[in-house]
Amino acid sequence: MCYDVAYLTRKIEYYEKRFGAEYGDVPFAPMYHSNGFDHMELPVITNEASNLIQLFSWGLIPAWVKDPEKANSIRNATLNARDNTLFEKPSFKKSASSRRCLVLVDGFYDHHWKENMSFPFFIQNKSGHAMALGGIWDTWHHGDLVRNTVSVVTTDPNPRMAWIHNRPKASEGQRMPYIVREESYQDWLDTSLMPSEVMGLICAYPEELLKDYTVDRLRGKLYPGNIPKIMEPRNYPELSSQQGSLF
Repeated sequence: MCYDVAYLTRKIEYYEKRFGAEYGDVPFAPMYHSNGFDHMELPVITNEASNLIQLFSWGLIPAWVKDPEKANSIRNATLNARDNTLFEKPSFKKSASSRRCLVLVDGFYDHHWKENMSFPFFIQNKSGHAMALGGIWDTWHHGDLVRNTVSVVTTDPNPRMAWIHNRPKASEGQRMPYIVREESYQDWLDTSLMPSEVMGLICAYPEELLKDYTVDRLRGKLYPGNIPKIMEPRNYPELSSQQGSLF
């Protein structure tokens, strides 16, 4: 699944040029590591405002949710949206049809397990450029409160990601985020597409277009926090030569 990402770690002008959209005057802070369960705001480009980069809270709250307690509960379960349930689950199906977006990240993190120990990997474009993850979004209202929220779509992994993500929860299976190819950005935002056409866009990103390497711990006392160091390579002797393209 996809619960840890890095984004906005460069000057905002880079993202505006990279994705052909304006960020505006909204304050932003670099997120070298963001955990989905903290429900931070992710930069997105939506189908309704394809010329703007906006910030949406991670963890989709469907518009039909009525009370804050239910909203807080459901968003922990909607950080990700499995591609095979996009048009089936009540939480996702309306957004999958009419509210899709690009989630702009510099890369994402995942854990590999060996002998009951987990080792965090950072995965990014081999080119080094920021990438767009497929997302769905919704707007939740409660009195005067208005919250725009988003979920990251996941799909079956490529072979390298299957190796990294080797101990998924039994209910999840091996997954990776849906990375949208540049030539498919507009198609993903095109809500006139039929569900079958949307599903036809979703596939594992080719492993030869990605690079990965191990990084510092993302959990526990050894976690360095949201600082540039978390994105830097760290060698783990326990993994030997399997750590990725930088080793």
